[in-house]
Amino acid sequence: MLLKWPRRTNSVWPAPGGRGFWLRGQPKEGTTPGPRISSPGANLFATQPDALWVHFSDYDFCDIVAVESCGTSQNLNDKRSRYIPASHSLLLRCSEKWLREKIAIQGGRPRSRWKAAASIAHAPTGDLSLPIRFVRVLYALANPVYHAWCSNHVPTGHEFYCPHSSLDSYNSPKMQLFLGQMSIAKQFYVRP
Repeated sequence: MLLKWPRRTNSVWPAPGGRGFWLRGQPKEGTTPGPRISSPGANLFATQPDALWVHFSDYDFCDIVAVESCGTSQNLNDKRSRYIPASHSLLLRCSEKWLREKIAIQGGRPRSRWKAAASIAHAPTGDLSLPIRFVRVLYALANPVYHAWCSNHVPTGHEFYCPHSSLDSYNSPKMQLFLGQMSIAKQFYVRP
């Protein structure tokens, strides 16, 4: 289902600062592994979300929107623990090979990911490890878990929830409006 979501977008989540696009890093497409999320200094136990979109602010930092599909409450609790902002900072680890891999983009011929991002000034010269500035996570829950969870919990500021069955409705106006709430722009009264 998540492979049907766009490879590159700035319509649902406007590009921070008005420059560039959000690139899909997961689910994996092509032969190169996509980006992973980890704690600074950690070389093991990196997180690979079920879906991930990244906005690069050149080589300084990045912003992410992750989607995690959870079939049970235990699975949800495990995945939630990976994104708790009070526990530690997060890094995005991204291979040079993945950034240079060509992807098809709407209305154009294939481009390397770093060019398709339209926010990276020059070709990468190595693997990246960038601090993550902005995190939003959409948890798609099995329908029975969703109904039980919503009536008993309050999400934190970076968390969003939907029933698993709604993932297939990406293009519907209702889902577009819901996903739009995850935008950085929605956190400001008036964007300067």
